Amino acid sequence: MAGTAFFDMDRTLTRTGTWSRFMFSMNKHRPLFYLRLPLLGLHAVAYKLGLLSRQSVKEHGLKTLTWANRDALERAAAQFAENEVKHGLRRQTLAVLEKHRAAGDMLVMATAAADLVAKPIAEKLGFAVVISTELEWSEDNRMTGKLAGPNCYGDAKLELIQAANAEHAFAHPTSGYSDHVSDLPFLQWVDEGVAVNPSRGLAQIADKAGLRIEDWDLDKMGDETS
Repeated sequence: MAGTAFFDMDRTLTRTGTWSRFMFSMNKHRPLFYLRLPLLGLHAVAYKLGLLSRQSVKEHGLKTLTWANRDALERAAAQFAENEVKHGLRRQTLAVLEKHRAAGDMLVMATAAADLVAKPIAEKLGFAVVISTELEWSEDNRMTGKLAGPNCYGDAKLELIQAANAEHAFAHPTSGYSDHVSDLPFLQWVDEGVAVNPSRGLAQIADKAGLRIEDWDLDKMGDETS
């Protein structure tokens, strides 16, 4: 029976994170950006020490892109997405997505990544629904440097999934895929949770949490050599 498959994006579908690379690509020719790098680093350290929220760190990074208008950012994001789908996915990403499509499952991306980057990648990969971190735009179509809603991370990601489910119930059976321990809430909410190339934290609790572990960097699923 056709169901619903939920996928985290960064380091699950892709080999590495996307937002920082997009931010750097947009700012690579702007000297002022490099002057702000130490401050960005301090924000990251403060987050690790529990002095700042993850949202605060994300919004500080967003401020480095307020110089560009929305059209320019969306064109750059579309080009970034095209390159990411060609060169940045894990080896088995497309095969897993095709398996679910062939079974008639709805594909849902649920990611903490900003919608600016997540949505064009999701579109190219054939996702029906995208649940992501929404950015706020000013009246003159520039980033304000703020989020328009919750940071789609951890418990907030599950809450956003549940809100979408309340509007239009996702068909069962449901499955979920993620690399990171922060996604444990939604991985345990679905009928079957899968830890994809898991972080150390997720790998340590995967068995106890009832999660299957998969390595999507192998040439073939189940192969022991890459």
